[in-house]
Amino acid sequence: MLKHLFLIIPLLFSGISLAEEADKLKQQLEQTLPGVTIDGLKKVDNTQFYEGVINGEILYFSADGRYVFQGELVSLESRTNLTEQRRVSMRKDIIDGLDEKDMIIFEPEKTAHTLTVFTDIDCVYCRKMHSEIEQYQDLGIRIRYMAYPRGGIGSESYDDAVTVWCNEDRRDAMTRAKAGEELEAKTCDNPVKAEFETGQKLGVQGTPALFMENGQMLPGYVPAERLKEILEQTSGQS
Repeated sequence: MLKHLFLIIPLLFSGISLAEEADKLKQQLEQTLPGVTIDGLKKVDNTQFYEGVINGEILYFSADGRYVFQGELVSLESRTNLTEQRRVSMRKDIIDGLDEKDMIIFEPEKTAHTLTVFTDIDCVYCRKMHSEIEQYQDLGIRIRYMAYPRGGIGSESYDDAVTVWCNEDRRDAMTRAKAGEELEAKTCDNPVKAEFETGQKLGVQGTPALFMENGQMLPGYVPAERLKEILEQTSGQS
């Protein structure tokens, strides 16, 4: 028992030391970069680099706080993209924290997979995807729509998203709008701005942007059968 205790004590002090080093580096970096908040600063394995997050972007800092680089960090030993691995983890945390009351959801009779989709009312491939919504549902794919007006806040596409949200039957309004029907403009309290900002945090650059439950993103339209294959392969790896 004592032998095990003597083995554990150095590990505890090592953990405290690493935490103190990270805190000290964080303070130093935030002094060097006034007005910037660095989240989740932690050491990268047994290297002299620390990983940190600024406004959703993953950056790497030298232990002395003198250098920073941005890019894909790959482990040569495991051939693992550590940056993408972390990015997926961050996305999953965001997706897990979303409130479904702010979404427009198309439910299948029996759900096999759930997909969170950032969509624009007017984009061609968003419309193509929605025209096949019954095919996705038939395959047990639950679609949770969130608004991502490509024109940005205050644009025509933003107003279109607000109009859909402010209709009493949002699913019907979504379907009619994506079919090209011009809906009567409506306004109300809505989550469109917040959803657009969430999409930016998740790295959405175009629509539709499809997020799987594990945080992986599929950029662009994927036919229903192919999407089912991808979702099943991914869940099989979990």
